[in-house]
Amino acid sequence: MKNLLCIMAAILMLVACSKNNNENAKLIQIDSKQFEFALPKDSKELDEAFKNTMIQVNSNILYMAICDTNDAKYLFMVSKYMLNTKTSIEEAFAQTVKPTTNPNTDSLTDHLQLIDYKTYDVQGKTIRYKISKHFDTVYTIMYYFMKDDSSKELYEIKTTANQNNLAKAQHFLEKVALSVEFK
Repeated sequence: MKNLLCIMAAILMLVACSKNNNENAKLIQIDSKQFEFALPKDSKELDEAFKNTMIQVNSNILYMAICDTNDAKYLFMVSKYMLNTKTSIEEAFAQTVKPTTNPNTDSLTDHLQLIDYKTYDVQGKTIRYKISKHFDTVYTIMYYFMKDDSSKELYEIKTTANQNNLAKAQHFLEKVALSVEFK
C-alpha cells in the first residue's frame, strides 16, 4: 500500500510539472512549420520594422522575439544558414567554432572572440553550443541544429547577455534548445 501511494504521488507530481511547463510556454513554429521550439508564454515577437532592420545586418534571421523570464528579458533570434552540400551537424558545427578576429576594424564580427564551445548530451538529446564575446562586453550564446543531423540547412538559436547574466542566459537558451523539434 505504501508503494502504491508513493507511485501515485510521483505520477501526480509529474502531471503537475508537465501542466505547469505547458502553461508557462508557448510553441513557436517557423520556416513553413519545419522548425519548432518553446518560448516563455510572455514572449513577444518583434515587429516587422525592427526585424527588417536586423535582416539588413544578417539576412539569415528567420525569427526574433523578446523573451520574458522571471530573471530577465532576452533578445532571442533564430537564423537559418544554407550550405552548398549536405553536411553533417558535426562538420557544420566545427566550421562555426573556427575563430576569426580582426581588431583593427569597427565591425561587430571583426571584434569576435570565441569564449567556449561544447557538444554534450542532456535528456536524450545531443546539444551543441558556442559562446562568443564582442567588444569585451556583449556575450552571444548560440545553439545549432540540423534535421536528422545531416542537411544543407543549419539552424541557429541565440541570445545575448552581459558577463553578469551569462549563466542565466545560457540556462534559458538551453531550455529552448531542448524543446527544438523538426517536422
